[in-house]
Amino acid sequence: MDDDRQSDDRYEDPFQRYSYRSGLIEALRESGGELVRGRVTVRTARSFGFCWGVDRAVAMVRDALRDHPGRRIWLLDQIIHNPRVNADFKAMGVRFLDGPFADPGAVATLGPDDVVIIPAFSAKVEDVERLERAGVTVVDTTCPWVVRPHRRTIKYVEDGFTTVIHGLVHHEETAASCSLVASRGGHFLVVADREQAEWLCATIRGELSGADLLGRLAPEAASRDFDPAQHLRRVGTINQTTMLASETRAIEAMIRAAIVARDGESDAHESFRELNTICRATQDNQDAVLALSESGPLDLLVVVGGYDSSNTRNLTRVGGDAFPSFHVLGPEAIDGDVIRHRDPSTGQVVETRGWLPSGDVAVGFTAGASTPDTLLGQVIERVLEAAGVPCAAPAGS
Repeated sequence: MDDDRQSDDRYEDPFQRYSYRSGLIEALRESGGELVRGRVTVRTARSFGFCWGVDRAVAMVRDALRDHPGRRIWLLDQIIHNPRVNADFKAMGVRFLDGPFADPGAVATLGPDDVVIIPAFSAKVEDVERLERAGVTVVDTTCPWVVRPHRRTIKYVEDGFTTVIHGLVHHEETAASCSLVASRGGHFLVVADREQAEWLCATIRGELSGADLLGRLAPEAASRDFDPAQHLRRVGTINQTTMLASETRAIEAMIRAAIVARDGESDAHESFRELNTICRATQDNQDAVLALSESGPLDLLVVVGGYDSSNTRNLTRVGGDAFPSFHVLGPEAIDGDVIRHRDPSTGQVVETRGWLPSGDVAVGFTAGASTPDTLLGQVIERVLEAAGVPCAAPAGS
């Protein structure tokens, strides 16, 4: 077990999934991930859906509801990036302080009788301090895989390194990492992709001015008073744990090469450190999509998960290199010959007609780490319905 992962026996069952069990998905697991119904071959990736950290977070919310009867239970923001799961908790009486489910103005009403749950993504330092001042009971569901980059950023700050984060600047996990660095008096820079990383590398090599670099990035992507000339002398990398692993590795190599070009190979070890902090479940799910593409012919891939889920979007990117891939929210996205999905290149939700080929067809399925089995099972049922063949197994729950 990774030293940075903290075990808790209550959450060790990887298939616990609580009320989100699906008979169809369990049948697929038992059959090795493949079922044939009529003209459709259904194939699932070997690893998909709820990860250990999500199982643990969902369990901790349920435990809070059980352990604190009669008290107001709040989530600081979405527990995970899946609207169905968050809506379920809202229906159970959990309230939200921020995000799309928030009760406006609720923060000002918090007091010692309230229970506030920190989501799996972690939280900004200033938000935690605000909760402490209000005297609430805090339940922290931060995924241990998210704690790992946090530990490394603290070490970077202590050693005088700027933290470069491969992540999405407005993602809760990245915002928490930035807040932690700033709270310790350090500096950070966030790059979302290879293009932004190349801007950073050009600045390190002296080919792009620091002002131009900061002008191209979002204001929130750099720490306050960030001075590229000073703060890019010593750099340490981490990544948002749900990014595309191959892209993170490429960005790390790019930054190291730029520092070698500036400082020379012998001195680069003094000015560059790296830590790939992609979580194990994210890596496993991405590898499983690659393995699915290599294990037999597929006509298309359906990826199920929230549109604001980083790891789900990246699963679509992995699959999109091999075959048509459609990122859908749930079964409502499929209406016969029409599928409504998020385009991974533009981020726009679009509709595609004629998405399901005629004749015999092999359809691959996977789901993001925040996607419950029931939702994936319902999507598979809807695809079979669109193809005019019976469901493979009872959905259950």
